[in-house]
Amino acid sequence: MEDLNESDVQPPASAIIEEPIQATGNRNLMSMVVVGLIALTIGAFLGYVGRGQFGPEAQAAKATASAEAMLAATRQASSAELMNYLRDNTRHFKGDANAPVTIIEFSDFQCPYCGKFATDVEHLIDETYVNTGKVRFGYWNYAFLGEESTWAAEAAECAADQGKYWEYHDKLFAEQSGENQGAFSKENLKQFAAEIGLDTTAFNQCVDSGKYTELIQSDSILAQQIGVRSTPSFLVNGTPLVGAQPFSAFQQVIDSFIK
Repeated sequence: MEDLNESDVQPPASAIIEEPIQATGNRNLMSMVVVGLIALTIGAFLGYVGRGQFGPEAQAAKATASAEAMLAATRQASSAELMNYLRDNTRHFKGDANAPVTIIEFSDFQCPYCGKFATDVEHLIDETYVNTGKVRFGYWNYAFLGEESTWAAEAAECAADQGKYWEYHDKLFAEQSGENQGAFSKENLKQFAAEIGLDTTAFNQCVDSGKYTELIQSDSILAQQIGVRSTPSFLVNGTPLVGAQPFSAFQQVIDSFIK
């Protein structure tokens, strides 16, 4: 699992000011999540103090239980709102749009643990759940490992322009060979496009133009804002899973929503 430092994805001030609507349009949602977390902290503190200063143990326990119930409901509502936002703004999905379970992965194409998930587990999820209409699976860029991460994410968007996002996604993970060692140089990214049958003239122009640079930066900023701290990370109908978990971990959570 690749741990993140905030400085790894912190954009220059001008980028924050000029970030696309996709990031800035989420301010109210971010505020709601932050308020929920503050409320959770205050509630825990009051529950602790109440036991020592505001009456018998039973009274304090009752007050704490009421606060915890209220905060749990708030947190659940916030999680649902966040998941709805991500469903609406994730650009790349595979699977039935009406599937009862939505999984959103936050990932970096250079992250070795993301590669492990892609090669060891993702195809099992596809075979068992995506292809049978039970799961809709989405990918959200969190390009934090360096320049080649950004280039790879941009190139995948260029492949999406030609309707081959997932083919290029799979190609990138299959071609991992160290971080920022040249595996995802622009020359190699263009070669990958040729190997999967893309129109290389259009693809190369897209890559060279920086068409998707701001979009990838915006995606990464938002992932950081909602609390993603390592890759791969997943939301399964709002339930978090972190790291290159085995298929059984996904199976347990998915099945809890479809039984």
